[in-house]
Amino acid sequence: MKVAIIGAGICGLTSAYTLSKEGHDVCVFEKESILGGLAGSFKEENWQWSLEKYYHHFFSSDTEAFSLLRQLGLENKLFFKTPKTSIFIKGGIYAFDTPKAILSFPQLNIIDKLRVGLVTSWLKITPFWQPLERVTACQWLKKYYGKKAYQMLWEPLLKAKFGKKYEEIPTSWFWARIKKRTSRLGYLEGGLLTLAESLATKIKENKGKIILGTEVRNLNDLSDFDRIIITTPPASFLKIVPDLPGEYKTKIQGLESVGAITLILYLKEKFLKDDTYWLNINEAGFPFVAVVEHTNFIDPQYYGGNHLLYVGGYYPPDHPFFKMTKEQIYQKFLPYLKKINPNFNFQLCTPRSPRGRLLNLPTSGNSFGMELFTNLYAQPLIPLNYSKVLPSLITPFPNLFFATMHHIYPWDRGVNYAISLGRKVAHEISPQKDQ
Repeated sequence: MKVAIIGAGICGLTSAYTLSKEGHDVCVFEKESILGGLAGSFKEENWQWSLEKYYHHFFSSDTEAFSLLRQLGLENKLFFKTPKTSIFIKGGIYAFDTPKAILSFPQLNIIDKLRVGLVTSWLKITPFWQPLERVTACQWLKKYYGKKAYQMLWEPLLKAKFGKKYEEIPTSWFWARIKKRTSRLGYLEGGLLTLAESLATKIKENKGKIILGTEVRNLNDLSDFDRIIITTPPASFLKIVPDLPGEYKTKIQGLESVGAITLILYLKEKFLKDDTYWLNINEAGFPFVAVVEHTNFIDPQYYGGNHLLYVGGYYPPDHPFFKMTKEQIYQKFLPYLKKINPNFNFQLCTPRSPRGRLLNLPTSGNSFGMELFTNLYAQPLIPLNYSKVLPSLITPFPNLFFATMHHIYPWDRGVNYAISLGRKVAHEISPQKDQ
């Protein structure tokens, strides 16, 4: 069977690999010039390892990912550490990743801290997410964590991530974040590019094709194929397939999302001096929601000795940040970074080459010790009772399948769930047991 897959993100590559392994003739089309989608990577010339455009890691609960890594022979390239997670609130950085750290947190009283521990433990244990999609996270978290803990810990993150829609997000979304998160985090030697390139190599070994830099604009371009899988954002799907039947089209049109920006700074010294890897920003008024010091997790030696700092946030698609240059974004973010570390000397490293280079792309022109990445489709906006209205992977058109980030619900974004979705849509086409 000839199968076309539109999109060379992890979902598209996994579906192509799964089908090619079962003997199908697959061809992957990707409009960009690099593999990976939201897990795409770049590399400066003096770096040994590539770096993801948006921060990524594995959790120790990511069983789908580990299964695929074993199939690809990459299990020995996966390693785990227990980096530090903290929150920034009221002008201070506080560890918030262990029971001891929570009990030591000075901004809540002992009753509130015990409630935080007990409710979080219950969310990790319970498998029953369906009732939680009927109530908003705002209502549920306020009721069970308590008003003070909610306002201090969770409301700032919900507002920063979902903007004006934050009061509409179901508790099932929050449950998924707590359920699968682990203190031990994994990473691949060489970065996630190792996974994307290995999938591409296996696809080609199985006689499949991957065509980069080619945008499919309509289904007529793919008339020679027996089956088609589209893994693009919903808006792109509607452009490729504009004449969908009414009910299914209405469901697709109802899929909303927010965009993301990451500004990556190449610093000459460590920014988060307490070795925090992931810093959630719980302070009102900040223009970003997370500061992630990648090199507090992965040794700077793999990146030419640079200390790499992601500064990231989520924004509606019409936000002015999406029209700004990296220098303009840096100037917007800098005053707030100085609030986190007032004594830090912001000396940006210039890459050894006068121009950095994106993998498989022309040189990026990065001569300022920073890089900016933006994506308008980065985080699905999930409404109440979403499982009742989520469009099927199987479209009304015979032999056409649609798999997008919304379809990983109730889980939150991540490579593990992109892999799971890729396998799922492949098995809709060829329902054989995965080897």
